[in-house]
Amino acid sequence: MSQKPPRIVEYERQAEQRARELDEMTAAQDRMMEAQMRIQAEADRIAQEQYEMEQYYETEALKHAEEMRIHQEEVRKHEDFMRKHERRLRDHEASMEAFAKVIAMPAKPTRARQISFMAPSQRGGNENPNGSPNGNGLLMTPPRPPAAFPG
Repeated sequence: MSQKPPRIVEYERQAEQRARELDEMTAAQDRMMEAQMRIQAEADRIAQEQYEMEQYYETEALKHAEEMRIHQEEVRKHEDFMRKHERRLRDHEASMEAFAKVIAMPAKPTRARQISFMAPSQRGGNENPNGSPNGNGLLMTPPRPPAAFPG
């Protein structure tokens, strides 16, 4: 075998060393790219989770706002109902008090009436059954219709 001159041997050694360094650098770049991809994937996952959480909380806030609006509407309706009910109660109480006053009020004083104990025919009455010539005497029950024939 022929011997290579030392200069060529040195060039080959330097070339092999550069090739090893290049391989090491390529491997380091690959590891760095993998690490960057993992970091980017984690950042994307975090961003996605954050977006989903924001969407969730926004949806929940909208639901809560709608529930509050409905609740406030129900409260307003209930308060209206209670105001109307209380007004009806006050009206009813006022009516009860007015009726109680009317019932408790003594009758209007009227002129004294003379009560006759004589039978109407003895006083010269004109066949008015309640004893007063003008028909303003005691109340009487209305006449009953004749009984139906048994059939």
